[in-house]
Amino acid sequence: MSVTAVLTLAGMTMVGCAMAGRPTLEQARADTEAAMQRIADEIPGGVVEVRTPDSAYLACDGGGYYSINRWAVTPQPGFDGEAFVDALPGRLGSDFVVAETVDIRSPAVAFNHASGAVLDVKVLGVEGDIVVDLLGLAPCGDGDPEGV
Repeated sequence: MSVTAVLTLAGMTMVGCAMAGRPTLEQARADTEAAMQRIADEIPGGVVEVRTPDSAYLACDGGGYYSINRWAVTPQPGFDGEAFVDALPGRLGSDFVVAETVDIRSPAVAFNHASGAVLDVKVLGVEGDIVVDLLGLAPCGDGDPEGV
């Protein structure tokens, strides 16, 4: 997990789960996946592979769970990762607020979404191929992960 996501998750643990009227776990996950799909739709020729980890849920303070969602999106040949990350905030709309432009070797940006989700977008070189790594942390939701 990126440092940004971990710090944001820690902040959400202290504040997000204390809020009344939080969504169900299923709705929080669905909203997060919809935001991830919005990003994936911006990747030319993107082919999505879901890579959600085995332990895809973390308990919130005060009950409920966070959903962790990870996708790898393979773009078409000739994809310019740096230009993509630079243009992405302007293409997504007002529901996506840049939380941080991550200063690592790969082009990356983190977003806070209007649904409460936190999203990391990183362009990675994997064995000579380019993959856009999407990590989505859903806001704390009520429910049982076994039922989702």
